[in-house]
Amino acid sequence: MSQGVSGRGRDLRQLRYAEHFLTWALRTSVACSPQCRLLQREFGHAFGPEPSEGLKAFHGWLLALAKGRRRLEIGRPGLIALTRDEEMLLSLLTDAQTQDVDRFTALARFVMGAEPSGELYVTARHLMELMAQRGHGLPASTAVGRDLPRVLPCAGQPPQLRAI
Repeated sequence: MSQGVSGRGRDLRQLRYAEHFLTWALRTSVACSPQCRLLQREFGHAFGPEPSEGLKAFHGWLLALAKGRRRLEIGRPGLIALTRDEEMLLSLLTDAQTQDVDRFTALARFVMGAEPSGELYVTARHLMELMAQRGHGLPASTAVGRDLPRVLPCAGQPPQLRAI
């Protein structure tokens, strides 16, 4: 995973708590360390007085993501705009939350640059179940492409394909 930004995504200040928390936790884990005291304190806010299961689920999800071949662009802590990869990671978690395995798998293939292991879905699903138990969830609109129609109309001539 790399740090940086190419293009500007949604404004972090417009996100709901779960989106903001997960983005912040991801950025802090990449920039600092998954064992950062600040990170552990914030997991206490999100998961209550015993956040260890939430931390373990989050770390499991990060480790499963790290097995991908594609380098992810993660913003530094404090960056206001989400990166495209952060948007897609939130979409993955939304798909896990809604148990949309097909959409999750398709997006995970792109995000990881490889066929995702079953572990990625299991860890994402577990993380989102734990968040739901604490009353936190991602809005369905978080998922990339949720607002697109199932069939996109073709305007004008179909594109010409040629071998090069």
